[in-house]
Amino acid sequence: MNANPMTEQVAKLVGNLLAGGGTLYLPGVGSLYVERQPARRIDRRHVVPPFRTVQFTSQERGTSLIDEIARVLRVNGEKPADPLPEARKVYDRWLSQVREEDTLTIVGIGVLRFKDFKLDEAFDRRLNPQGHEPVRVRAPRRFDAVLWIGVAAVVCVVGFTAWWWFSERPLREEMQTVVAERSEPMPQSAPESLTTDSLAEGVAAPSDDPLAQTAEEPSAPERMQPSAATGGQTSATNSAATSGGVATTSSAPVTPAAHPTDPAFEAGASSLVSGRNYVVMGVFSTEKNARKAAHAASSKEPAITCGVYRFGSKFMLSPFESDDAEACRLFIRAHAERFPDMWTYTAR
Repeated sequence: MNANPMTEQVAKLVGNLLAGGGTLYLPGVGSLYVERQPARRIDRRHVVPPFRTVQFTSQERGTSLIDEIARVLRVNGEKPADPLPEARKVYDRWLSQVREEDTLTIVGIGVLRFKDFKLDEAFDRRLNPQGHEPVRVRAPRRFDAVLWIGVAAVVCVVGFTAWWWFSERPLREEMQTVVAERSEPMPQSAPESLTTDSLAEGVAAPSDDPLAQTAEEPSAPERMQPSAATGGQTSATNSAATSGGVATTSSAPVTPAAHPTDPAFEAGASSLVSGRNYVVMGVFSTEKNARKAAHAASSKEPAITCGVYRFGSKFMLSPFESDDAEACRLFIRAHAERFPDMWTYTAR
């Protein structure tokens, strides 16, 4: 298919949007979006690095290509009043030139045929500058001398502790027996509050619980007074509580703090998978800050696509994840020059 300047400009616009990780809607066709594929181990010593690819869906998703063309026309000043009708005409002309029956060819981007999008090699290299060649993984190192010395020290400490415990056990039992023989039970006297005089006066026995003291029944003279109305009972009770020296306090309502399970707190962040290894680019207190850092990392390196995950009460930014810890370390070494502070975390 012969490309003209108009089709090339529209294809360049599509390529810039997809390379930035966006989702593009083609009216009357469907949507194109970038999907990140994780690393994959092909054998014991080789791993295919993660890569990005373009997928197609029939649903309407992302930004419309007509709106993007109108934005370009508005920026260039070609149609400052209302560029949308002109943008629709440009899109219709472009679509009629690039589509033939069930095949849609975007110059320099790829070919869509029967809902299957195949990337152009040049655009694939743009999305995945690291390539698709398998990477050799180093075998795990065996125990070294320092580790053996540490294991031996732990065994010696455990053995000494067990020997001391069992050797001192008879002496401890003998001391416990002597203390038990010499101890005598303390005589218990009836509490003063349970004497005959106090019972005759109708006074309840004092309690060690302060909550129980505030809930004591009124004295006998108060029970004998007539209760004309509820207000009178309340004043009498309050007077008795004041004269007895008991002060009641009202607790102010406490506003509960935000919890990580609150839907507003989650805000679309992904959950960590137990046992999976993640390369951590940073941990942030809010999801908004994590999203800003992800955008900054993508601007700095287009090949990096970060995901935001819930990390306790915070948010973790991860550009790479794998079931293999060595693959994470390989990714960190490959991008250490641009992002030197990355580290690995294994989800529990």
